[in-house]
Amino acid sequence: MTRNSSPDIDTVRTVFGHAARAPSLHNSQPWRWRWDGTTAALYLDAERLLPATDMFNREGVLGAGVMLNHAEVAWGAAGWQTRVSSFPDPTVRGHLASLQPVCPHVPTEPERLLGQAIEQRYSDRMPMDEPSGWQATRQILEFLASRSGTTTTFLDPTALGALHQISAMTTGFRRYDPKYQAELSWWTAGPDAGRAGVPASVLPTTPDRSHIPLGREFPSGTAGPAGEGDDEAMVVVLSTPGDSATDLLDCGRALSAVLLECTVQGLSTCTVSHIVEIPSARARVAELVGQRFPQVLVRIGSARAEPPPRTPRRGLDSFLEIGIADDTIGTTQQDR
Repeated sequence: MTRNSSPDIDTVRTVFGHAARAPSLHNSQPWRWRWDGTTAALYLDAERLLPATDMFNREGVLGAGVMLNHAEVAWGAAGWQTRVSSFPDPTVRGHLASLQPVCPHVPTEPERLLGQAIEQRYSDRMPMDEPSGWQATRQILEFLASRSGTTTTFLDPTALGALHQISAMTTGFRRYDPKYQAELSWWTAGPDAGRAGVPASVLPTTPDRSHIPLGREFPSGTAGPAGEGDDEAMVVVLSTPGDSATDLLDCGRALSAVLLECTVQGLSTCTVSHIVEIPSARARVAELVGQRFPQVLVRIGSARAEPPPRTPRRGLDSFLEIGIADDTIGTTQQDR
């Protein structure tokens, strides 16, 4: 393998299959990749967006950013340095980024650990205990998020109490939104349940859900048991300097880095997004944290319950197109 070589197709498929463990809103997996022989282009999959839940498609772009960082990590663990460019074609806004493996190398220990974390990470929707080794981990997370221009705000008990009120308000509004409820039902028990969505096996029961004031009100599940007591997880808010698609993509990459680092540290995580989906609630969160554009929250703690079954993922061929570059016409031909 030479310095300027490109990875073979088997490596490409393995890496993107690994990266597809990335989390997304309702496990909708709103991304598509196109490989032309040297570069992978990331696109937003408009058919997998959730207009009733995510009316401005913020979380769709955010989820694609998580997938982008997971792909960077997966390539690193496979022994490849990568080069990423965001929105390389301004005339095609659905083309979010291009990723090019540029140089093979022997993976470092941090790259291997992060690659393993992709498989180990899961969304812990159950109550958690306080995270161990928190002060050191907190500083690491601040650093990792800042590399993507994302601000981290760690909530103290007073702010957390106010956030619980905002969450309750949001849940109350959503309870009487028929389009939102229909969308939620589709992604928890719909026809795509075998390949995407959030199955009942990973959701808390109604009694356990009462111990998690910041959790989205999903239908009652079968996960657990949750143990005793209310949730003691720390909560961090990820905010961006602007609210553009570029900000969202960068925040998604930061979110991925936070989730994977917590996993390396042996901590459980769960993203919290329903609190910033309604504009009025999002404005209150912005006032609470002193940041204009809060994008997503994360609960971080020590697992109290056993890991749930793995959530399903789409088949690789449903989101990865393998093609060959045709320099004579500037397009990609399907590799049959």
